[in-house]
Order: sequence, then structure tokens, then C-alpha cells
Amino acid sequence: QKMASGDEGTKVLAHLSFSSSIDPAFWTVLSELKMTKLKLESTPQPLCALYSPAAAAAHRSEQDGGGDEPAVAWMNLSGESLDIEFETSRRSVHAGGTVMVVNTMDAFKDIDKKDHLNKAGAEMCAHVDSGAAEQDPSLLVRCEGVVFSDLKNYKHVYWFAFPALCPPVPPVLAGAPAPLSTRLASADTRQLLHRGVQQLLEASSTGMPPFFVVDLAGSGDVCTVRPFSDVQAVAAGSNEWWLAFVDPSNLATNPGWPLRNALFLLQRRLKLTAVTVLCYRDVLDAKEPPQESRSIVLQVGLPAGDPSATSIPTAVGWEANAKGKMGARIVDLAPFMDPRRRAVESADLNLKLMRWRFLPDLDIDKLARTKVLLVGAGTLGCNVARSLMAWGFRDLVFVDNGKVSFSNPTRQWLFEFSDCVDPARPSEGKPKAQAAADNIMRVVPNMKARGEELTIPMPGHAVMQASLAGVARDTARLEALVDEADLVFLLTDTRESRWLPTVLCAAKRKPCVNVALGFDTFVIMRHGLSDPSAVAAGGCGEGGPNLGCYFCNDVVAPMDSTRNRTLDQQCTATRPGLSAMASAMAVELAVTLLHHPLGCLAPPDQPGPPLGQDAEAAGLGKLPHQIRGFISNFSSIIVTGHPFNHCTACSPPIVSGYKSGGFDFLLRSFNEPDFLESTSGLKQMLAAAEDMVDDWEEDGDWDDDA
Repeated sequence: QKMASGDEGTKVLAHLSFSSSIDPAFWTVLSELKMTKLKLESTPQPLCALYSPAAAAAHRSEQDGGGDEPAVAWMNLSGESLDIEFETSRRSVHAGGTVMVVNTMDAFKDIDKKDHLNKAGAEMCAHVDSGAAEQDPSLLVRCEGVVFSDLKNYKHVYWFAFPALCPPVPPVLAGAPAPLSTRLASADTRQLLHRGVQQLLEASSTGMPPFFVVDLAGSGDVCTVRPFSDVQAVAAGSNEWWLAFVDPSNLATNPGWPLRNALFLLQRRLKLTAVTVLCYRDVLDAKEPPQESRSIVLQVGLPAGDPSATSIPTAVGWEANAKGKMGARIVDLAPFMDPRRRAVESADLNLKLMRWRFLPDLDIDKLARTKVLLVGAGTLGCNVARSLMAWGFRDLVFVDNGKVSFSNPTRQWLFEFSDCVDPARPSEGKPKAQAAADNIMRVVPNMKARGEELTIPMPGHAVMQASLAGVARDTARLEALVDEADLVFLLTDTRESRWLPTVLCAAKRKPCVNVALGFDTFVIMRHGLSDPSAVAAGGCGEGGPNLGCYFCNDVVAPMDSTRNRTLDQQCTATRPGLSAMASAMAVELAVTLLHHPLGCLAPPDQPGPPLGQDAEAAGLGKLPHQIRGFISNFSSIIVTGHPFNHCTACSPPIVSGYKSGGFDFLLRSFNEPDFLESTSGLKQMLAAAEDMVDDWEEDGDWDDDA
């Protein structure tokens, strides 16, 4: 900036304004702050920027029109600038302030920039008038910003200001600036100055104070550095003294922007008419003073204005944009970001935005940590995985013993044509479980997924001696997978294949969601669990679950349902949209379950009026036991199924039998047709019911004429 001409021998003092230097980490922290804390709020947030003495070795001069170094004074913002408690650099000066992050570009444009700056200036002027700025000179240096962040596209529109108060009559430069070495000719005196600055720096817990006072005794051979709070006492004394400030300017003749507000204070509060200014430009925490100091000394005149003026002055200080005009700047970080990181952040964008207004208590981190076991990687498994991925689940295990066939990709989105041929076995497709895991990790880079190829042993499917070792191995592996899981989905094709996972979840008290399809119907249910701290009233009695499981409505043990099936039954023919609908609702049920304070012990919500449109009050909504859907008439109903005392999967006799008998108990369940019915008491109950019918028929008094 050039100096304007004034009276003969004087020129209006011009200052090199700040330019913001913003580290990309600042935008990362600001984006996270907006996304997770501020949300729709636009309240100004505390900000701490930093600046240091000029770093250029050679200064530009007005006479030579410049040089290799650009005229610049940096105000630095980093990832720590939004943490007001961070430990500042000893080489820097704090510049406090605020940043306001608005929600739309229109809101950014509608901000009255002049009024915004004048409000900051009014606060600074109040600190000057009250004397607070003398005690804490950092109040005279501020950084104010307004930002609109396009979080989806990694673009930020911003404008920073560095408020400077305008006195009625501007200060003037009386004479040419002089190098420090010409004003303090003695090396010993300059050593005293350097030591004084170091002592002032060490006494401060927040970096270097922006302003201080240099007290020169006698002929200037004795130099004492004093805090800015002593300015009135020093100014009233008889010694020569200098106003000193940490100068970020690298111009040979012009000081930096912070000096403006210090001069305003001297004019307005101390009524001074002239002052000598030390523009301190040397490294702040150097052990020894530099051989050639870069600091300069100015003689500044402070023309008197109206001595009775108490009005609040206007403020200036909005920085120019890259074109040198007054206007906002734009930073586009997308081209510089790792595509993998962009994909990860974008994958969770919808969830984070949901927390702004609709679901403020949504626990995204909990969902990401939840380990999910998907028993079945077919049509249901693929669609459930899709919804889990959208909800932010990031740890999945697929269990299936099938291969990808050519009929799968059209209905099972995790597979494509290339998965239908396994390079290792060209006559077969790839294993479904591993193919599903591999492909879902291609969708979301931070997804942790793996496939487990194993066959689930089932009641009604007898285990031959030759296959006993393999069945034992698969059973042990499935037990381990359920142990590791936080949530289990049962998504297999047959009823009996769900029996063993149901028993395991009941015994190990794991949340379990079951999804089953008909041709145009579906059922979704969450299995109940026993409450170890209470005795259940009714139902299964002591130690029984609070809700029924998939098998609680059965009066026969599960059996081989694959025998004598036609092709349409073998392929589980269903309407194409049914699986996606049921899978999505099942995941919604699971997410609601995970957020309920009682978890699996939560009582079922009953059918009734909708919870209403107030999503903030309703949260995630109802938590039913079962949802039964009928696509033929586009309807669904909420059902509560009570636990069955003699259930062949979750009743206490079955669960305790498994816990005590282990694999031997399971092997009998697979091989002996009546074992489960006898163990659960179902067989005895049916026999008692038949006896009651016989007794009733024998004791009946029939009237043939009736």
C-alpha cells in the first residue's frame, strides 16, 4: 500500500493489511464442527489466529518499486485455530475473534459486512475507553470471519476481516523510517532490548503480547522493555520511550496492520500528539539478537481531533480477494483430497445431516462399531447389507455355503456377471459369502467385511458318520461367529436353517432379527431375550424370553422342508420388490432396537395411530415385535407374538439343554425326529391336549333331537 501525501515533510501513515493464510486442516476441523456440533446453528464461534514478525530477509522499498519478495503480512489459521485452549507457538501473536458459519449461500450474501465489522470495532473501542485494552493489548488485534461451507462438494466461500478503528484524523509519518541499528547504535543496548523481549515472551502464557513499551533512560544507553499496561506511566515520565509492536509487515517503510489500533488508543485515551514506534521484526524466541536487525523505527505524528469526541468510530479491515478487490474468496479442496477419504466422508454425509434436525440423538459411532452377522448371503442378505451400509454399519460378516449362479445378479445386487464364474473352478460360481464381502468393500472403502463359507446343520437333516467332523467344525465356527457378533440377521431360504442360529442367539443373549418371505408376503421380527435380572411373569416362566421367536408359533419341530420341492419352491419365487421392502424395514427395526435404552428387553409397541410428523419428538419411532407385510394390497400390520413355553428353539429346556450338552445335544436335535418335541415338552403338551379332547368327547351329553 502506498503512502498518501499530507503536509510538507509528512505523509499519512499507510499500513500493510493482513492476508489470511489458511491451512487445509482448518477447513477439515471447521467442516467437522459444522457437521457434528453446529448443524443448523450460525452462532459465531471462538477463533484464534496467529501472526509473526516479518520473515522476509530483504524488504521491499517504496523507492525501488518492490523486489523479489511480495508485500504480504500473513494472518495464519490452522486446524488448531478453532480450539481456543491450544498451546500457541512462542514465535507468534494471538489474534482472537470469531467465525460465523452460515447455512446457505444466500445467507452469506445477506450478511451486512459493514455492520458486522463495525460491531467488532465497537467492542474494541469499548475496551479502549474502559482501559481493558491497556491491561490486555491482545484485545486490540482481532480476526473475524464469515463462511459458507458446501460440505457435500468440499467448497468453502469465506471472507475474513481484521478490524481497525479509524481515528478522526489519521496519523502521519514524520520523516523517513530508520533501521533499529541507527537508533540504538550500541550493541549492548540492542542486547538489552532483545533480552527484554525474551523476558516478556517468557512471562506470557499465550504467546507474545502484540504491543509493549521500550523505556530509554539517559541518552538511550539503558533500554528497558515494559508491558503495554505501563504505557500511561511511561508516557507521563521524563524518559524517552517507544511504542513497540510485533510487526508482520515486510515493507521497508510501512508498518503492519496491528499498529493502527494501538495508535488509535494513544490518540483517543492518552491524547498524545506524537510517538516513536519500534516495528519489531526479529525472531521472537532467538537465543541471541540477530547480527543485522530487520526492525525499523518510525516517527509518527498523531494529529489532534475533537478532544471531546466520544463517538464510536467506524472500522475497516475486510481483506481483498485474489483479484485485489473487496469480495469473498473460494477454496475448492475436492481436487486435493484423497478419493478414498472423500468416499468415506460422503458415505456418512446423509447420517450426519439427519442429526441436524430430525434425529439429533442418532448414535452414528455406535452403528459403525456394531458387528453384524448376516446368516444368508442371497436376496435377503444382499438387500439387508445395502440398508446396513446406508445406515453406517461398517463391520459385516456373511455366512453362506452357496455359489453365485447366473440367476443371482438380477435379484442380488452384491453380485455381478463376473461372480458367476470362479476362476479356480470354471464350472462353478464364486462362493457367495466371500463375493458379497469383497463387493461391498468396493462400494465403501472403510467397510470391514468378510465371508464365511459353511453349512448350517439343521434338524431333520441327519448327520452321517462320514460328515460328522465337518458338521462339528461348522457348528463350532457358527458358535464363534455368534459370540463375536453384536447383532444377528437370519436371512436363509429354509425354516430349519434358522433353528441353530436362533438357539445360539437365545443362549448367548444376542439381538436377532429374522426376515422371511412368501410369494407376496413377508414377516420381520425381533427375537426376545431372557432377562437375567428378573423372573419373567407367565410365558416361558423363569429365565424365558420376553418375546416370541420365529419358532414360537409352531406345534411341531422343524423338519426337512427341502424334500419333494418343485423348482419354483426350490428357488423361493417371490415378487421382485418384496425382498428390498422387507430388508429395508428389518434394518430400520434393528436400528431402532439398538437405540432403545432397554435394547432387546424393550416391550413391543402396539398398533395404533401414527406417531405424527414431529420427527424430533418421535425419534426413530415405534419398536414393534413383528411386522407382517402384504404386497398384494400394499399393507402391513404390527403383531406381538408371545413366547411359547414349549418352543423348540428358545424355551428354557432347549436353551439349558444346549448350554449343558453342547454339540451332543445339537447332534441329537439333528438326528432324532422327536428329540426337540420331547425336550421342550411340546410332545407331552400335545398328548395332554389329545387326552382332554378324548375325555370331553366321552363325557359329552349329546341331544340327538337338538
